[in-house]
Amino acid sequence: MIAPTTYDYDPTTWEGFGEFTVTIALTPEDKAIANEWLDKEHPLGDCRPIGHSLMQLIREDGEPVAAIQWAACAYHLKDREEWIGWNAQMCARRRNLIVNNVRFVIPERTRRPNLASKALAHAVRALPGHWQEHFGYEPLLCETFTDIESHQGTCYKAAGWTPLGLTAGNSRQRAEFYVPNDRPKKLWVKALRPDSCERLRAQQLDPAHAAGETSGKGAPLPITAAQLKPLAEALRTVPDPRKRNRHHPIGPIGPMLCMIALGILCGGDNLNAIVRHARRLTQAQRRLIGARGTRLRPGSREWIYHVPNYETFRRLLRKIDLEAFAQVLTLWLSAHRGALPAQLALDGKVVRDQLGTIVTLCDPDQKVPVAVAATTESGGEQACARKLLRSDEVTLHNVTVSLDALYTNNENARIIVQEKGGDYLISVKDNQPTLHQQLSQDLERTPFLPPRRNVATAPS
Repeated sequence: MIAPTTYDYDPTTWEGFGEFTVTIALTPEDKAIANEWLDKEHPLGDCRPIGHSLMQLIREDGEPVAAIQWAACAYHLKDREEWIGWNAQMCARRRNLIVNNVRFVIPERTRRPNLASKALAHAVRALPGHWQEHFGYEPLLCETFTDIESHQGTCYKAAGWTPLGLTAGNSRQRAEFYVPNDRPKKLWVKALRPDSCERLRAQQLDPAHAAGETSGKGAPLPITAAQLKPLAEALRTVPDPRKRNRHHPIGPIGPMLCMIALGILCGGDNLNAIVRHARRLTQAQRRLIGARGTRLRPGSREWIYHVPNYETFRRLLRKIDLEAFAQVLTLWLSAHRGALPAQLALDGKVVRDQLGTIVTLCDPDQKVPVAVAATTESGGEQACARKLLRSDEVTLHNVTVSLDALYTNNENARIIVQEKGGDYLISVKDNQPTLHQQLSQDLERTPFLPPRRNVATAPS
């Protein structure tokens, strides 16, 4: 391990530069600029970040001159944990408070001496506020890696970053699984506060950082651990569209669909969120689901259980009968929950990105679906919602269903009240101006408390 060295940096002492501003690339124009630079001018190309991520665009006198992408930090780094003073448990809980500079690009047309360090320093200075604005907590440390075969990391040294040594030369292939690449990198860190290490080691985090702390016990589960295996076994009955499904290299279909179902039950509204949830599953949780496992080393009794990558999930969802998946999941939920609660909420999730939609009836207290329907048609969410409301597995007698404004229409109301014997609570917004105006006028004429009525008593 290389002894940590701190380099002083004062950006106000450098002359010959204009006024720098740092913004998050949110507009289509800014995203296009950053993506084009990464595609054409960064040696590694663009990056599919893990966890929370954002792209900063640095401008000098209003003109874009650099782009920096931040994402989740490395899973385990011995030198980093020793430098902070973390044990394994603290690292697992507070890993989100470290952000990784995964890409830094300056296009050829804007490059000149000292620009990289100048842009990097301004980006780091703006990072805590940007991260707080988007993710609700302030990070405490930045990290990055430089290739010692091609770069010395001079801009990081000049911008005040600290080198902590060389990595072991492993690449993270899957969660908790690494493969050797024989190319160690130099690890750099940058504290975002003078007392960052003390805060990272503190018994209790400051409120500015507390939202970044997790339980450190893997992904949250909407069902009990004992129910993981039965759910995966039930989902094995969904027809497998893949060839050679019995000997498929990523394993049987049940565990993959179980991971998707758990992501949906925990509120995942797109495939990225579902895959991130699956990657947080512990080895014990993956084993219960039945995920494919391999021996840690030849002859070892230790096994490591794998989560497929994003593209593997996406390819499966392109081919699978999504309606059959939703039906099996609904039947399993019904069998394990018994009668539906007295209040339900209708919700839609684009589980297949642009490939299809899953609509769910959710228990608002438990925050998990109790019945599911699916459609593969673009814009078919309304028809899917009506199919779910009419389903034989859904009993709405004496149940109040709350509807988002998307589902506010006469047909849904008629199904709930006349066909199913339930009640509804609907939302009306300005996109239905006539109905919104009519209801507003009715509410203005309605007193907050009804007048007290005198009831005559009939003589006995």
